Amino acid sequence: MSLALHTAPLAFRRGQLDALGRAWLASPALYTAEMRACLALRTLGRAWVQYREDRAIATGENLIGAENAAERDAFLFLLETALQSRTHDLVGAIRRVRSIAIRPLAAEAAATAAIVEASAPELDAVREILASDKLPVDPVFRVTTLVRTLRRSADVDTDPLGATATSPCWAVNLLAAVDGAPFGLNPLPCPGIVSRRMFRADVDEDARRDAIVENLLEALHQTLCELVRVERASRAFREAFDNLRGNSRLYSAWLLLFGFGALTAAQLARALPCTKAGAAKLLRQMQDGHFAAHRGANQAYGCTVNFPIAFPLD
Repeated sequence: MSLALHTAPLAFRRGQLDALGRAWLASPALYTAEMRACLALRTLGRAWVQYREDRAIATGENLIGAENAAERDAFLFLLETALQSRTHDLVGAIRRVRSIAIRPLAAEAAATAAIVEASAPELDAVREILASDKLPVDPVFRVTTLVRTLRRSADVDTDPLGATATSPCWAVNLLAAVDGAPFGLNPLPCPGIVSRRMFRADVDEDARRDAIVENLLEALHQTLCELVRVERASRAFREAFDNLRGNSRLYSAWLLLFGFGALTAAQLARALPCTKAGAAKLLRQMQDGHFAAHRGANQAYGCTVNFPIAFPLD
């Protein structure tokens, strides 16, 4: 597969994302602070899914649940250290997750510290390479060079696949979830630009490059779709609940539910904040409006509205 065949699609996709980002994100009237916070929560969720895949974490899909508290908190800490600005939207999302999530046990906190200590050097190594002025400008060649520099499996002659389980692709994707600009992409979060397969010793350069192109296109596309999904979620809710009082917290509750995907009354109460009874009432209102579904006694309310979106390249 020739790189030249993908130069135009990548440029077109980057142009789409840049235009939409400038039109919406630059306007507080079109993309409100609440919508940005929702987008950050959804980005955080995408980054967690990617992190779990990269590090082969089998459980703990719910970021604010009690599963894998040690891994979750390590992920949050590492992501926080990757943020260059304390005003980044993800800072607020991380703070909100911590305020909602169940506090870890002492053993889990110790495990978190161990994971962070072992992982920090890898994250620093990727950051150092990205800061080099010797990297190519083109995003495909830039990521290809990054992967080639970070590959370890080439040194393991007897078991090239075994080395991929500890490849630093998680660190690359964590930094991409913060900002795509260091990778030659748009200055927006782009989780999932590399995969563990790219670090395998038995993958030739052409196959690796093709995989990088496909991942870059998909990462840009998903970011583009997320921008639109949050806007559509906001618009659909306002159309359905067009007679809300000025002091109603239902809209804020909806964007939190859409951002997290599922919430219990207790979690929503901590997120807003409000009383648990007040949160339960808000969730029931969304259920009555067919924006949420209750999963049973003492279970979370799940978001029932989806917005299928695709931006073709042709």
